[in-house]
Amino acid sequence: MRSDSIWWYVFVLAFVATAAAETFLPFRSLPSSTPRRWVSNSILFAASGTAQICAYQLSGFALAITIRAASHGALNRVAIPYSVQFAIGLAALDLTAYVSHRLFHSSALLWRVHQVHHSETDLDLTTGFRFHPMEALFTQSLVLITIALLGPPPGAVAFSALAIVVQDLFTHANLHVPETADRVLRSLIITPAMHRAHHSLPIAGQNANFGTVFSFWDRLFRTYLPGHPEGSGEGRFGLAELPHGSDLSAARLLLLPFRR
Repeated sequence: MRSDSIWWYVFVLAFVATAAAETFLPFRSLPSSTPRRWVSNSILFAASGTAQICAYQLSGFALAITIRAASHGALNRVAIPYSVQFAIGLAALDLTAYVSHRLFHSSALLWRVHQVHHSETDLDLTTGFRFHPMEALFTQSLVLITIALLGPPPGAVAFSALAIVVQDLFTHANLHVPETADRVLRSLIITPAMHRAHHSLPIAGQNANFGTVFSFWDRLFRTYLPGHPEGSGEGRFGLAELPHGSDLSAARLLLLPFRR
């Protein structure tokens, strides 16, 4: 089975499972229009995917196969067991995502693009789609550079891509996770409560919890911040200058980086 087919199977299953979970175990009620929010975020998802396909003929998986076949990359120059190479590759790709995310918050120019994602005021699983195509291109560029320099196993690249798909849906979901379960999960991965803190209105929250899959990068680099208490339903999200961000159309979101 081709890697892109596996990606779509995992994506559909994760989407359906997360949508069902947040329907029956919601974190809070969302006042904005769900159809409008889902349509806008899905259009951005399609635009970002199209931009990546047009800009990069080689996917990360295909590039990893090419690098390994040519014995290029740091991991192919030393005798390391496959399991160790897999773990190093997976960690390096997740660290790349962490660094990329921090760059979007530390650069004024990159923030203009990333604010599209943070303009969401009513978080749900489709907020994981809400990225500007330019952000998708920048992030994928760093991923391909990491693959080219390191030469991780193709399996690690594929697993990382699938983990990000599932995590993007899970961490943005309007989902109530019991406090005990959240405490156990956040010792290894990013949880919805952790990521809600990152999407909160205060700037201090937005400058914390940059992780994508694993939570230990935030702890290591001192950017960890506990999330909102589960079950309270409290906390405002989005950007102060866009109080109704979830009502923005896809066209306005695509133009947002170019507006004053």
